[in-house]
Order: sequence, then structure tokens, then C-alpha cells
Amino acid sequence: MKRGGTNASFTDRICYINCHQMGHLETEVKISVDPAGLLQIRSRLSELGARPLAERAKEENLLFDFPDHRLEREGYALRLRAYGEESLLTFKGKAREDSRLKEREEIETQVSDGVATRELLCSLGLGVSFRYAKYREILELFLSGEKVVFCLDETSVGAFVEIEGPEAAIDEAAALFGWGSDSFVRTNYVKLYREGAEEGGERSGSSLPCRE
Repeated sequence: MKRGGTNASFTDRICYINCHQMGHLETEVKISVDPAGLLQIRSRLSELGARPLAERAKEENLLFDFPDHRLEREGYALRLRAYGEESLLTFKGKAREDSRLKEREEIETQVSDGVATRELLCSLGLGVSFRYAKYREILELFLSGEKVVFCLDETSVGAFVEIEGPEAAIDEAAALFGWGSDSFVRTNYVKLYREGAEEGGERSGSSLPCRE
């Protein structure tokens, strides 16, 4: 898929990361879309004044858990993500079950050495419980004074638009594309990969090799 527009600077991407470094309540939804329509969605966002935060790049994601899968069992997630030249370590708390949107605590920080971070986690007794990859492009748009972040995702289980921001702003952003609550997908990518039985994700009975 071709990409146009102004290139996002490294500083822009760091600003997006830094706003997630302190713990906060992440509120987001996914919308499943036709892969062929992503370019049109991106063009529409540009028309609305969205600016790029990160160009399309491949994400490599590793989920870590203990051998008994206690984190997953309790509804938590610990993820190491490589995105271009950057690596991010993220903790996600339990999702709120009574919300039509996906809401959960998130603590995220940039790490300077993804390999060393993986070694550290392995040394603490965690293992790689799931691995998946996707291509992602990130844009931001201000609606009614609120920032909304759009992630355009290409995966082996389909194409998705992820919208993150305050609840009212998410609704407003989705409405611009004709998406209502019935279009919202709260399922995380790990479950989507498992349900899709695609090669984009891997899982064994306990854990995958922790070290390459």
C-alpha cells in the first residue's frame, strides 16, 4: 500500500511514546475494514487534517508470561514491541468488562535495547508465550479539542483501524467514517490471531523459547 503526505519526525513518535510512559487508562476500539480500503481511509484522515506520528512499519510483538500463564489467567499482559528502530515495554491491566469500548490500565516505556530487555525478562522466569507481527501506521487528529490517535493495521487476520482517545472523541471519529458501536471490536490481537488460526501468531502449550 502506497503512502503519501509529510513524513513524521522521530520527535513526533517520541512525543507519542512519552504520553504513554506514565500509567493511564487506555480507551480504544478496533474496526475491521477491507484491506483495500486502508488507503482511502488514510486519504480521508489527511483531508480532515490528521498528521502522521509514525510511518508504516512492521511491528514485532512478544508477549511474556510465567510457565503457568498466571498473567494471562488474571487478565494482564506484558508485551515487548519492536517498531522500526524502537522497542517498547508495555504492561496492560485487566479490561473493563462492562464497557462497550476496550478500557484497561496501560503503562508503557521506551527501552534502549530490546534484546537485553528480553534477556532480563527471561532471567526473571518469564517466557515468550505468544508472538505476532503486523504493519502499522499512526496518525493523530484533533476533534472538538480532543486528541484522537488512529492506527492503520495490516495483519494476517485482516485489516483494522484502531482508534484511541476519550470516549466521546472516539464516537465522533468513528462517525466520520460511518462506523457505529456495532462496528467496534474489543477483542485483542492475540485472541484474533488464535481465532483466525493464522501463521501470524505462535503459541505452544507452555511457552515459546525465551531466547533466540
